[in-house]
Formats: sequence, C-alpha cells, structure tokens
Amino acid sequence: MLMRSPMYASINLGGLGAGLACCLLAIAFVQHERQWEQHHDDAERIYRVISERGGELWSSVSFSRSAHDDPVAQLALPHQLEASIPEVERAAQFTILRGEEALDYIETPDGRRHVSPPRLVTNTGAAFADLFSFEKVSGAPLSQALEKPGSAVLTRPTAERYFADADPIGQTLTVHRGGGETSAFTVRSVIEEPPDDSRIQFGIATRVSVIDHSAAFQYVLLQKGAAPDALDEAIESAMTTVNPSLTEPDSDWEGARLQALTDVYLSAPTLYDRGPNRDIRSLWIFVGIAVLVLMITVINYANLGLALHAGRTQEIGARKAVGADDWQIATTFLAETLILAVASVPLAMALATVGLPVLNHVMATDISGAWLVEPTIISALAGVAALAGLVAGSYPTIVLSRKGVTDLLRPSMRPSGLAGRGWSMRHTLIALQFGTLILLGSVSLVAYQHLQSMETDELGYDPGGVVEVTSIQNDRQAYQRFRRLALQSSTVKAVGMGSAVPNDIEGHIAFAITSEDGDRRTFEAGASHAVDVHWCQAMGIEHSVVDSMIAQGDDAPVRWLINETASDLVKGDPVGATWSFQPEDPSATGFQIDGVIPDLHLVSKRHAIPPAVYRVFSNPPWAGNAVVRFRTSQTKDGMEHLREIWSSIRPDTPFAATFLTQQHEQFYAQERRFTLLAAGIGGLALLLAVVGLANLVGQLTQQRKREIGIRKALGASKTSILALLNREYLGIIAAAFLLGAPIAWVAVHRWLQSYAVATEIPVWPFVVTGTVAFLVAVATVTAHGMRAASVDPSAVLRAE
Repeated sequence: MLMRSPMYASINLGGLGAGLACCLLAIAFVQHERQWEQHHDDAERIYRVISERGGELWSSVSFSRSAHDDPVAQLALPHQLEASIPEVERAAQFTILRGEEALDYIETPDGRRHVSPPRLVTNTGAAFADLFSFEKVSGAPLSQALEKPGSAVLTRPTAERYFADADPIGQTLTVHRGGGETSAFTVRSVIEEPPDDSRIQFGIATRVSVIDHSAAFQYVLLQKGAAPDALDEAIESAMTTVNPSLTEPDSDWEGARLQALTDVYLSAPTLYDRGPNRDIRSLWIFVGIAVLVLMITVINYANLGLALHAGRTQEIGARKAVGADDWQIATTFLAETLILAVASVPLAMALATVGLPVLNHVMATDISGAWLVEPTIISALAGVAALAGLVAGSYPTIVLSRKGVTDLLRPSMRPSGLAGRGWSMRHTLIALQFGTLILLGSVSLVAYQHLQSMETDELGYDPGGVVEVTSIQNDRQAYQRFRRLALQSSTVKAVGMGSAVPNDIEGHIAFAITSEDGDRRTFEAGASHAVDVHWCQAMGIEHSVVDSMIAQGDDAPVRWLINETASDLVKGDPVGATWSFQPEDPSATGFQIDGVIPDLHLVSKRHAIPPAVYRVFSNPPWAGNAVVRFRTSQTKDGMEHLREIWSSIRPDTPFAATFLTQQHEQFYAQERRFTLLAAGIGGLALLLAVVGLANLVGQLTQQRKREIGIRKALGASKTSILALLNREYLGIIAAAFLLGAPIAWVAVHRWLQSYAVATEIPVWPFVVTGTVAFLVAVATVTAHGMRAASVDPSAVLRAE
C-alpha cells in the first residue's frame, strides 16, 4: 500500500501525525499545569487553611477582633496550631499586597520612589522560610533574613531596579502607605524571582511585628506521613480556641479544612485570593478535545485504509488461492499500518514543536520545547501511534482477510467490503467522525457566544473611556487638587472617587434590612461601597438623588443607595427602609435607604451580584482612588494630561492608572484563551475531516467507475448520478448530527451551570455546525462525482 498509493499514504501519515501532535501538546499542557508549586522542597507536605463562611470558601483566616494591632494576639493561631496538633510541624502566616491595592510606594536611599511590586508581609518570617523554598542570590539565608521585624528580602529583578549594580544588602527602604504612614526596612537578602508556576509571587518580602490587615493566609507544614483529611476537626478547634467569636450565634463561620498547596492552582478560586487559578475541568476538556481529534484521524485512517485495501481484492484472492491463510494476510496488512503509524511519530514531533509556541501564547504558559524530546515522551508517543495504527488497521484487515477466494475474485460493481445495501461499519465510522466534528464545532461556537455575551451585555455602568487612578494614597488635598486640574482639560468629562470599581472580589459583610412596616431580614453576604457624588457621574450612573446632591453642593447630606439585588430583598418599597450593619442587634441604628440604582457587574459573571449599599458623599472627609471619565475618542490625550498634572502635584510619586475596560477584560481571560484554543483545534478537526472524506470519496468513486459507466450507458444523467452518490453521505451526516448535537448540548449545559448569571443556550451554533457538515459533504461528494460522471462510459467499459 505504501508504494502503490503514495498520495493516500501521505494523507494518512499527515492526518495521524496531526492527531498525535494534538495529544502530545495536550499531555505537555496538563503536565505543565500539574507542576505548580513543585519547586518547594516540601511541597507535598504544605497545606493551606481555608475557611467556609456564608457558603463561600475563604482563602484567608481572619484575626480575632483584639488582634488587629496586637503582635502577640496575631501570632496566637500559628502557635496554637503547632502546640495543639502533633501532626503540624510548622505554621506560617502572611499576606501579599499589591501596590495598586495597598497604595504602597517604595523609596530608595537616593530619594527615588517606585510603585511597590507585590509585597509579601509576614510576622512569622522563620516559619515562612521553613515552609517555602526560594533560591538565594546574596545576603543571609531566608530564615535569618526574615527573623527580625524591619527586615526585607528583595527578588533579583527588584534589587536591580532599585540599586542597579550596587550591593543592596544593608540598604534601607522606606515604604510609604496611604495616609502618610511610613515604615523603614533593611535589606537582608536577595533571592531569585519566584518561578512562573508559583502562586506566591512577590518582588519584596517584609518582616513586620503586626500585619496591618484584617486577615492573613495560614499555611502549615505537616509531619511526614500525616493524614490531612483527619485534621479538620483539630484545625477548627485551634481556630475557635484563638478566636471564640467564630462560634457566636451571629457568626457566618461554618468550619475549616486543609487544602494541599499543590492543589490550590487547579482548584476553584477562593475569596480574597488574587493568585491565578485554572479550572481543572478545562484541563480535561483540552485533553478530551485532543483525543477527539485523534479519534477523527484514526477513523480517517481506518476508512481510507479499507478503501485502499478494497482495491487489492484480486491480490488478496490470488494469495489465498496459492495457500496464504487469513493470519498471513492480516499480518501483512497490520505490518503496513504499523509502519505507517510509527513513521508518523517524527512528523507529530515536528508539528508539536511548531504548535508549542502557539499554545504558550494562547494559554499564557511557558512550556519548554525540551520537554517534547524526553525519551519517556518519545516512547509514549510511539506507543500511542502503534496503538492508533493497530486500531485503525484492524477493521479493514479483518474485513478483507476473512473474505473467501470466490468473493474476492468475483467482479463487482461496488467496492468489496465497503458498501452494499443497508448500513455498514464504514457508515458508522463516518457518522462517528462527523458527529465528533459537530460536537466540537457546537461547543466552540456556544463558548464564543457566551464569552461575547459576558463581555458585551449590560453592566449597569459604562466602562468605556473610564480610568481608575490609584496614585492618590488617601491624600485628600492631593485628590481635590487633582480633580480641579483634571476638569480644566477639555478631554475630561467627570472626576469622582470611590471604592466601587471592577474587581475580582467584593467585600462580604453581614447586614439587615428593615422595611417601613417593621419586617426585618438579615443576610450574611453583602457589599458596602463609599463613593462621592461625582463618582456617579464618572461611572455614567444617573439618579434623581444624585442630581439633588449636586444641586445642593458640598453641604448636601450623606445619602444611601442600594442596588436592585438588595431592593429585591425588601418587603415593599425599599425607599424609606433601613439598612443596618449590625444584623444581630435589632435596636442598632440603621441608615435610611434613599434610592435604588441598577446592579453593577463589578465582579465576573461567574459570581452572583451581592446585595450592595452605596454611601454617597458630596464632600467626603477622606480620599481614595479617583475615577476619571474622558470624552469620546480623547483617552490618549486625556491620559497624557493626567500624567502631567500628577507630576506637578506629586513629582516624587509615580502615576498609576488602569482603564476599567482592561480590568473588566481580565475577568474573562481564561474563557477567552480556551475559546480561542477550542476554535483552533476545531478548525484543525474540520480540515482533517474534510481531507479524509475527500480522499475516501475519491478512492471509492474511482472504484465505482464501472457501475457509473453502466448507468451512463443506460441513460443516467449527471444529476441522477450525483444524487445517487450524495444520498448515501447525506444520510450519514443526518445520523452524525443526531449523535453530536445532543451530546454537545448536554456538555455546554453543564458548563454554563458553573456561572451565576443564567445564560440560555442558543440554537444557532448547532444549526451552523450541522449546515457546515452538510455543505462539506455535498461539496466533497459532488466534486468527485462530477469528475467520475464526466468520463466516457465506452472507455470505462472497454477497459473493463
């Protein structure tokens, strides 16, 4: 077969190579994703403590009410975990602050200020070093460098940015925080930057006495052989001993458990954890798609192999006539398919090498090409190729080797073993192939439609041309001057201030709403935002209460607005009802609700919009991040204007700003990547299916020339011959649609259930994929049929 039909052998070789390359890239991707955090020496023994509160998983553990500024009280939980649980060898706690969130700036000894890189803050420095492994560049070991408060550790890139070629060890850095607070830290060590496959990313680590935060990440190092699943009760006991308020009647705390460090990346995101996550289902979806592509190529291989072998019926019959048995015939054919399958391995390696940079770009990974040439990978790939070859070659081999000599040598108008009346195995294989194609196409189009709807549906506000400026640093005078100067530019439409901007999390607070008729309802998970009246203008939110406050000027009283989700919780008219942040105390003073604004999608639509209250000030006594709306098509000039005025206000502090559209787009980066990946692989699957069908139809049509010649000699028209050839394949496509479309619908239905915002499954993706499959089949069969039907029947019959 290899020498007699080089074109078809090349098609089989290329198709199988492409399918194997997809599988190889899928294996590389999964292997890479499962390597997160493996660089730590004791990675398999490190666990994170996560809490369940209000039906949500929290990544951080809250300090007790008395521990916010008490260094001894803050260390109570790590010490309690080590003392009360024998399986806990070490316990550490820390938080990671990002410059734009913490409003931090780092001042170097030469007076220059830098926007802070992600800053790790810990009050258990030695324990942190015992748990996590980082490569030292210079200075003291990490355990010694973080032993005393006031110490800092820099990563190499941060050290080079701050000190260039100078020695940073012993130098003092000043951290400027919001409100004018400063803290000095002495650099004790420089380490290599944490690897990309680590969620613990920072540019500077600081050792403090008190973590200036309400909560911290808690990690433990277990003894070798300890069973983490058996420690949940002990962990909960330690937490309630340190913080008895967790068990109070009004507490929303539901328990705690351990989560392996190596599992965090591939687990569902938890509240207040801004590290990257990958939905583990997406890994298996990728693997499943790759397997489906391989299945398409194997079916191509089987069908085309059967067609090619069917052209050798006289050879098989002659060999059987001179004494060859079924096993000898089968062995010959299987050897040919195995040789061709194994020959596809180098091609698969080459295609995977070409496709790896594309995969890295689309999925934001950094998989090394060296991984593809490891001996174990090559051996595994050769094994998969051999198995695929055996599976693909076994069907035509068994079918043809078992036929008798008479059947093989008898002339037939139809290719032996391929067609005939009724439904054959070949029909089943083609239906399975196109059913898989319809499945992939439908899922890809539904995913694309879902992504488009998430990015373009109404958000409750208009993010276009709006930028959040995070340089203010709680400096009220700086904000007022910034706002006044910004509004002097024709490029700026509005400038406001507030905490309600797109974010990956919203605060969860307990609250109560009491309607005017006395009906009181309490809730565990709400959001609270403080904004000024100009924030509403900058966000494009119109309301009569806001108009009234603007008309009254700076003397307007504070007003309270709630969103539609909160309004739905109120019995009767929400305006005039009372909102209280002390749900456990019915006598506590509440705040009268003055109006209702639309739900604002400030978080990903994977999450439900929480009931939210907006405290609106006319002239707030505080400052926060500024929100600036530019006029249409003037964002570039507007940004330059903001930079200029900021440099005039605070020349020693960097300007930091982010467009709201960029923040919103980050919500769906993972969906965007997988939609693009699925579309690419779906396109490859379509190409392989079309090539396979085209060559199969071409081979089979060639073998039916005698039948077509007789039909033409008896008066059949080209149209009737094309209808005859198409009829068989259109029935197969119909069966493929009935197979693939329902499976695709079930798959996307289950996937969409993971989103809080309900989305209806559109019909058009299924119609489009079915139509494309139909048109591909008609075009392919018609093209080959036209060529066969144009042949002079006398020439065909004379040759016969």
